[in-house]
Amino acid sequence: MFQRVSSQSRARCLLELLQQLHWWLIVPLRRARHHRRLNAALPLNLRLRACWLNSYQPRELAWWWAAGVRNWEELSFKTPESLVGQLHRQRRHHWPAQCRPAQELLGDKAALLALTPPAWQPDFLKLQPHTPAGPTPDWWWDALHRDGVVLKPLRGHAGRGVVRFRWGEQGLSQVGLFRQLSQTAPAWPDIHPVDPEALHRHWQQITGSQEAALASPYLSHSPLLPKANPSVVVRVLTQQAEPGSNIQMALAWLEIPLTDGAVAFLGLDGQALPKPEEPFAAQQRQELSQWQEQIKGCGRSAVQACLEAAITMHGRLPPIDQVAWDWIPAEPEPLLLEGNGGFGLLVPQLFQYLQKSSITVESRC
Repeated sequence: MFQRVSSQSRARCLLELLQQLHWWLIVPLRRARHHRRLNAALPLNLRLRACWLNSYQPRELAWWWAAGVRNWEELSFKTPESLVGQLHRQRRHHWPAQCRPAQELLGDKAALLALTPPAWQPDFLKLQPHTPAGPTPDWWWDALHRDGVVLKPLRGHAGRGVVRFRWGEQGLSQVGLFRQLSQTAPAWPDIHPVDPEALHRHWQQITGSQEAALASPYLSHSPLLPKANPSVVVRVLTQQAEPGSNIQMALAWLEIPLTDGAVAFLGLDGQALPKPEEPFAAQQRQELSQWQEQIKGCGRSAVQACLEAAITMHGRLPPIDQVAWDWIPAEPEPLLLEGNGGFGLLVPQLFQYLQKSSITVESRC
């Protein structure tokens, strides 16, 4: 009996050693290849402590460096993205069913939209593999020939597989909204009509998956806000301290597409997160300045409506402590894109750090 237990213990120790060697040797080398430009601009000693001996991604480190965090003592208090899942689970351990019913609902974009009040609910269609889509909805053809139709994974996240299809003089165009499509992605075969089932099969070929998709018209934001392509997204974090307590907005910001593929993260107070790789170009700074003016002026009501709608939507869910909501600040009402219970914490932490730093500087003046 003692020998069998000892053998099992040795096997576990060996496995843990191999896993640790993989973390120390393979993972950092892979990160170094993918982030050579970021690595070159950061001190070696900080890179070793953060990305080699700990689980910070080089991109996270670069963003914290740009925000003013320049030493390990300060960085070590920030939660790396690799630990976000464990942090959410730990916080929800004593909640009813550990918030799993709400998580399941949030994970199904079609089910969440079905729960959404009509005023905030965009037209949508659930497309499932090997399942007839049924009658083509009236909005389909009009959307396809105007601003386009967007397909995305029914249970996707982080902008994965979001593709905009649009019919024009040259046929059907396809553009990745948050991630560029592969150059080898197949083009639409010149066939008619572009019905939902056919487009779903084509989207599956583009994304290399067989998963279900959610289709909806391309959503444009309010004309009271500056133009952007794709539309601006308002992310709202809502929270409640315990089941049944008041739901509040914890944080909110705008994710603004700029020229040359840049994205600005703009707080409601007009403060933008720094760009980790390089400063914003002159044209991008000019565009950002327009947004800073508009969200405090005539565009403020469109953004504010997203905050209020997010709080209401949180109250419609089964018990859950925190949710990140994505909204299009449209007219006359905001339109819901999705909600996420397992959201990342890098951007919220960056905003909170900059806000705290600003308060500290003001108090010293």
